[in-house]
Amino acid sequence: MEEKKILGQSARPHPAQAERTGGQKRPCLPNPRLDANFKGMFTKDCEDSHIALKSFLSAMIGEPVTDVIVRENEEATQYKGQKKIHYDIKCQFGDGTKAQIEMQGYNRNLDYDKRVEYYVARLLSSASVAGNKWKMLPKVYQISVLNFTYDNGNKEPLHHYTMTDSKDNATLSGILNVIFMELPKLPPVDEGTDIDSLPSAVKWGKFIQEADNPEKQDLIDRLARSEKGIMSAQAVLSAIDEDGWRAFEQWQETVADRIDRTEPILKAKEEVQQTTARNMLARNYPIADIAEITGLPIADIEKLAANP
Repeated sequence: MEEKKILGQSARPHPAQAERTGGQKRPCLPNPRLDANFKGMFTKDCEDSHIALKSFLSAMIGEPVTDVIVRENEEATQYKGQKKIHYDIKCQFGDGTKAQIEMQGYNRNLDYDKRVEYYVARLLSSASVAGNKWKMLPKVYQISVLNFTYDNGNKEPLHHYTMTDSKDNATLSGILNVIFMELPKLPPVDEGTDIDSLPSAVKWGKFIQEADNPEKQDLIDRLARSEKGIMSAQAVLSAIDEDGWRAFEQWQETVADRIDRTEPILKAKEEVQQTTARNMLARNYPIADIAEITGLPIADIEKLAANP
C-alpha cells in the first residue's frame, strides 16, 4: 500500500465560535463532529433521528436506504482473545446489508486505513451462512467521516473503496465496501451556490462541517430546506444537551494560547485537561467522549475515575 501523509485536525469548533465571548450569541447547533453529538444525531430514539440516518446512509452509499435498524455497537468476539470492537454506530438494512459509521474528529495515528479494513472484515465475518449459500452473504459498509485529510494526492472529498484487481480494476463481488468523506476537501459553498444542485453527500458533509459555525447558520438553514434528512438532523441536534460543549469550550479557551512546548506550559495544559476530565466524569460522560474532547489517553481518564 502506498504511504500516505495524513494531516490531523481536531474536532474543535470553528474560529468564529472559538473567538466568541460570553456575551455573544451561541450558535444554533452543537458540534456534530464530537462523538456524543454525532451518535446522538443518528441514534436518538425519535423519528427525526431515524429519518436523518436513512438520508445520510443513502447519500454516502449512493443508493436509497428505506429501512434501517440501529444495532448494538459492540461487535461480538468469535474466539477467546479476539479484540473487542466498539463502533460509533452499527446498523442493518431491511435486505440484511450491514453498515458501520465512524466520526473521526482527528487523526490519532497513521494506520486509520488498516483500522477500517479490520472493521469491515469483522462486520462481514459476523454474518452467518448456511452450508454453501455464499450468495446469501450481505454487503457490508464501513463509512467514515474524516475531519482530516487522508489522501493528499486526491482532491475528491468522497471515496468508495472495494476489492479490485491491481491491474485492470476489475471488481470481485463488491460485498466489502469502505467509504471515506474527507471534510477538509469539500468545495466552498456561498450565497450564490445553487444548493439543490449539490450531491446529497456534499450537502451532508457541509452540514457536519459547518453546523456549529455561527457565521454559517443561513447555509445550514438552506441545506435543511433542500434535504429532509438534514432538516431532521438539525432538529435532533437542536435538542441535544450542550453540557459537553461548555466543558469543551472551557478547555479550549483556557489552553488556546499555550502552544509552546515548554515544560511549564505543558504542565498547565495537563492540569486543565485533568480538571475538565474530572468535571465531565462527575457528569457521567462516556470515557471515550472525554478522551476525544480533552485529548487525554483513556488510561489516564480511567485512573482519574478510579481516584475522584
